[in-house]
Amino acid sequence: MKSIFDPVQKIKASEQIAEMLLKYILQGEVNPGDKLPPERTLATQFSVTRSTLREALKKLEQLKLIVINQGQGITVEDFRNASIDLLFYLLKLDGRIDLKILENILEARELFGTDVARLAAKRADKNDIKQMSKVIEKLVKASDPAQLQQIDFELFRQLALATKNIVYILLMNTLKSIHEKHFLKLFLPLSSDLNTSLQQEIFEAVKNGDDEKAAEKARKFLHADSELFKFLKPIA
Repeated sequence: MKSIFDPVQKIKASEQIAEMLLKYILQGEVNPGDKLPPERTLATQFSVTRSTLREALKKLEQLKLIVINQGQGITVEDFRNASIDLLFYLLKLDGRIDLKILENILEARELFGTDVARLAAKRADKNDIKQMSKVIEKLVKASDPAQLQQIDFELFRQLALATKNIVYILLMNTLKSIHEKHFLKLFLPLSSDLNTSLQQEIFEAVKNGDDEKAAEKARKFLHADSELFKFLKPIA
């Protein structure tokens, strides 16, 4: 009989080590400029080979949480100098959603998304409008809050693509990933209203090249999430 389940994937030791070291740094156990124990000591403490430890350290180095210098050891960096990928970890550092970090994300998304809509209205070509039109068709047919949220984000991803600005596109991809992984479910109890009129107004403004109206409607739409945030409670 064919199994309907995929095999359980074991978490690599290097990933577990990276998570432990990341929490150790972000929870203030060490200060910027401090040194972590030498590789040999860390490998012994984690009961792993040095090659496995180095895999974990490489991940932290990519996040810009540490600097590894031959002969000088492993230096902890200020997390405020880290890459945007660190948001994934900050948002759920202790296993629960950090509502302060979520508030920061929503605040940034409102400002960023407003400008994306403005620039999309100025730069969208026929293909961009065609793709957005398909998304809007799906949006008005959405039958549940989770589906609606995912399509909402797809609309803003299409808006970002229409800006022709690679920085905006990559930032929107990052926000979309964070949303789907961490706080899509968080907003479901507050997303029962399937009214899509604002999203349709954003699209119409972009299609008509009205950048100010597109920005105004996008700001109003994104601000609603910031307002809903006030009613949220931490969840696991």
